[in-house]
Amino acid sequence: MSRLALIVDDDPDIRDLCEHLLLQRGYGVDTAEGLEELARSPHRLQVDLILLDFSLGEFTGFDILEYLFDLKIDASILVLSECSHDVADRIIRYGNQRGLGMLGFLHKSKLIADLARWLIPANSKPNAPTAEDLTRGLTQNELFLVFQPKFDLNLNRVVGAEALLRWQEPSRGVISPDVIIPLAERHEMMVELTWQVLTLACRQLQRWRQLEWNLSLSVNVPAAWIRSAGLFEAFDSLIGRYDISSHDLILEVTESTTLGCLGYAKHILTGLRQRGCRLSLDDFGIGYSSMMQLHRLTFDELKVDRSFISRIEQDQRAEAIALSILDLGHRLEMVVVAEGIETPEQHALLKAAGYDLGQGFWLARPLPEAHFDHWYRHLVPPVTPGV
Repeated sequence: MSRLALIVDDDPDIRDLCEHLLLQRGYGVDTAEGLEELARSPHRLQVDLILLDFSLGEFTGFDILEYLFDLKIDASILVLSECSHDVADRIIRYGNQRGLGMLGFLHKSKLIADLARWLIPANSKPNAPTAEDLTRGLTQNELFLVFQPKFDLNLNRVVGAEALLRWQEPSRGVISPDVIIPLAERHEMMVELTWQVLTLACRQLQRWRQLEWNLSLSVNVPAAWIRSAGLFEAFDSLIGRYDISSHDLILEVTESTTLGCLGYAKHILTGLRQRGCRLSLDDFGIGYSSMMQLHRLTFDELKVDRSFISRIEQDQRAEAIALSILDLGHRLEMVVVAEGIETPEQHALLKAAGYDLGQGFWLARPLPEAHFDHWYRHLVPPVTPGV
């Protein structure tokens, strides 16, 4: 299957030239004039390579990158423009800060001569994994967890971690959830995938308990798993296999998840809560059914989406929303968690505001099991016998 490229430029001559050059190199090519066109058809962004102009009429490359970030697009991005190198550096830095696959900057005057050079790193990216690959990964135990610590912001101590999925694929290296989850959703493998993640999480909680580490572990659970048949029986069997307290297991439901029948979802989530699990409403603030879910379903924890947290020290509206959600969560007697703390300023503001827990790169990055163990052992002072 040929690689797919998208050219985003409001100059028809440049679009035609780029299309010609990419077709010569075996790409399937689509073109768009700007953000308005892509906002109406986001599926067109599911490509391997994006050539992105900076100046796009009413919008700029920053607007496109923000949209790519919101959609979690995993594509190589080449800034193709007549802007200055200073402006290009800013847009590339902006994309890198959001984890986007920025290749670099190519001035339009050098398009014919230099485009092929930029395609080499883009083409070195391995082809996307298939459903057959994921089936093998599940059966061959290629999936593993990394752990992002969660801090009590008032006491400045670690109280748990969020389990984040990774896939050690033999020919592609480590694959992130942004690739795994859409693949599993397309091929109706989310239930099997979630049970494997929960098994890994329970195994880890058992190990921490044996080490006498009082840590909770949060795991994302999708709507497909909540709706799956025989859930209570399978869950009881899983917990029974491990010497853990189900209270240490926090099940995170993403706010934007379509739970379908809220009455049935309430039955399942209430049953899990009665079994000792804590429930968390994740990514709060980005979905449309937030208030209905909060009203109809009972959660113990509210996680505020990083899209607000990452802007609070420079955007008064984002700060106002983050503080309002904090007040709402506390009024509902919920623990409120800030996701995506990336600067000391954000940390200080959130702590002063009264946020309970926090996680993010500034506090600690996600760590594989062995690295987490080493980090946590050195973070926590040894207990003096008899004290």
